[in-house]
Amino acid sequence: MDCDVVIAGGGPAGSTTAYYLARQGVNVILMDKCTFPREKICGDGIAPRAVRNLYKMGLQERFDGEFNKFHGFRFAGAGKSVVETPIPRLARFPDHGYIVRRVDFDKILLDYAREHGVQVWEDCKVTEPIVEGGRVVGVRAKQGGEEIEVRAPVTVGADGPHSVLGARMCLLVNDPQFLGISIRQYWEGVEDIGDYLEVYPEREVSPGSGWIFPVTRDGVANVGVGAMLYHMERDKISLHKFFETMIHDTEHVAPKLKNAKPISPLRGALLRCGLGGSKVECPGMILVGDAASMTNPVSGEGITYALETGEMAADHIMGSRMSGQGFHIDPDGDSFRDKLVDRYQHYFNHGLMSIKWGNRTSFMRPLLAVTSKNAAFRTYMVKSLMYLKH
Repeated sequence: MDCDVVIAGGGPAGSTTAYYLARQGVNVILMDKCTFPREKICGDGIAPRAVRNLYKMGLQERFDGEFNKFHGFRFAGAGKSVVETPIPRLARFPDHGYIVRRVDFDKILLDYAREHGVQVWEDCKVTEPIVEGGRVVGVRAKQGGEEIEVRAPVTVGADGPHSVLGARMCLLVNDPQFLGISIRQYWEGVEDIGDYLEVYPEREVSPGSGWIFPVTRDGVANVGVGAMLYHMERDKISLHKFFETMIHDTEHVAPKLKNAKPISPLRGALLRCGLGGSKVECPGMILVGDAASMTNPVSGEGITYALETGEMAADHIMGSRMSGQGFHIDPDGDSFRDKLVDRYQHYFNHGLMSIKWGNRTSFMRPLLAVTSKNAAFRTYMVKSLMYLKH
């Protein structure tokens, strides 16, 4: 074998998996098709639960003072009610998050993994798994115009919602119930934004939802809209039309953008949500992060679950080490998916149901009206949205 673990994908899930393995002396090769820094489609919000994980990894100094913090949420739309609530002070979680463009965030994590001994191969595109006797034993890739093979007892697919490794091993489940699509664009000159993440379930974009996330304090924001695929198919929704409607014709968003202008292309991404869009594992290989369908179906947030599944994957791989036989993962003996289900499925199921039945104006209007008058319920809503438990 060329290494102990080979990882496809240098995003947050791949870098975190690699970091936790390498610091325990595991020989890790991480491949990514891009050269970093590179662009990535995302809302750029780093939630408090994710911040806790970053601080646990020893990364606080690399974020504090370098990037914009947010301290609460603003919900508006579906009527006149506006709900503003701070992130609650809790013993186990910080009372803030960050807004960091993925072009910066992912490079920080990848460099951190490299500093801890991970062999990082950039501009190295994984093309397929190597399969022998029904088991994944490594990957084939292209680097610098040459085809290469890397063999390892454990392969980790951290290669996103379109995972090449997951698709080749028939692990991706393309069910619209578990798929979402989001589009976003950076704008400058956005008015009346502070240190809150702003979420807009506006009537004109229902059953989708829009957002404005303040990247800087001087009016630069990440502006976007997203929806579940089954809603889009049922209602014949065009997200590009939704985006145009949101920025020009909505009560809450349009006024903030009337004197603003876009400073980047409008780009979109697929979201695999709620653990239902992936089977996660097969002999010799596990998937993490977006490839494992670990996006929060309510908030659309994936960074938290990329970091956490990366750490869980490292623990799973270390626990698989058999006496005298090195690493050996097999879902029939010790299932990684079962561990994810045990930790997240109950929460994700509630989220999937709330999006399916609650993401409509007739529900959101009275919900926001009641929430705006009840401080305890506002705190509960934020804790639920950000999964501030465990």
